[in-house]
Amino acid sequence: MLARRDGHTHTQFCPHGSHEPTERFIDRAIELGFTSYSLTEHAPLPGGFIDPTADQSCGMRPEDLEPYLAHAQRLKILYAERIEVRVGLEVDYIPGYETEIRSMLNAQGSQLDDALLSVHFLQGKGGWRCVDFNPEDFLQGLVEPYGSVEAVHAAYWAAVEQAVEADLGPYKPRRMSHLSLVHKFQLKHSLKQPRHFQRQIFRILDAMQERGMELDLDAAGLFKSDCREMYPAPWIVAEALRLGIPFVYGSDTHSVKGVGQGFDEAERVVISAARDIDSCSG
Repeated sequence: MLARRDGHTHTQFCPHGSHEPTERFIDRAIELGFTSYSLTEHAPLPGGFIDPTADQSCGMRPEDLEPYLAHAQRLKILYAERIEVRVGLEVDYIPGYETEIRSMLNAQGSQLDDALLSVHFLQGKGGWRCVDFNPEDFLQGLVEPYGSVEAVHAAYWAAVEQAVEADLGPYKPRRMSHLSLVHKFQLKHSLKQPRHFQRQIFRILDAMQERGMELDLDAAGLFKSDCREMYPAPWIVAEALRLGIPFVYGSDTHSVKGVGQGFDEAERVVISAARDIDSCSG
């Protein structure tokens, strides 16, 4: 059974979210019976990195970071008797920007109760591209210059492996977020073999297990029309479970409506994987 904890959520500070008051997100989590709720807003992107989206909305503005943390700390105190609110960030790993990321974490890490490490960006047509922006951009900005969907996935998993192994200092996030995010458009831009990168992914999971890292069981992909699958995919969940890697459910909600989304399905996937492991070992 999954703990009734949401470890991946967004707030009124999210540049591409609904901008609803964060209190409404937390109130909804309480209504749904959650006992712990992590505020993990997108951290500002590293200095010198240019947000490749048209509206520059991938991360918080640097000037919003301190107000966000103060806001989260206030809510942690305000709701202390009703639900555990954890103050956190979702931090982007971008190859080549390790020094800047480490500096930000060193400056803010002591204020955090929780944190996620994500890979959203790859080098592509004209520079950096966001792997989960939209299916058209995925095709034109990544698949076409790389030459195939497989080549894009190879670059993505290489970046994830770098993220797991990167030295980002003592406050490096311990939980990898939406591990198979590159699958977001899989029903439109699919791999010839869905498990083509199984060996590399299992190597990444081994590295996570060795480092005591956790896995974000991100239900948002279930509600994406070109994905219809959790991040990570169930077969990846099964291997992580076999290795004893801890899971934390994440709604990855950007609106009040999405709080708790997919929790029951995420729990079913974990229970099914556990039963399969038990039957094999028996």
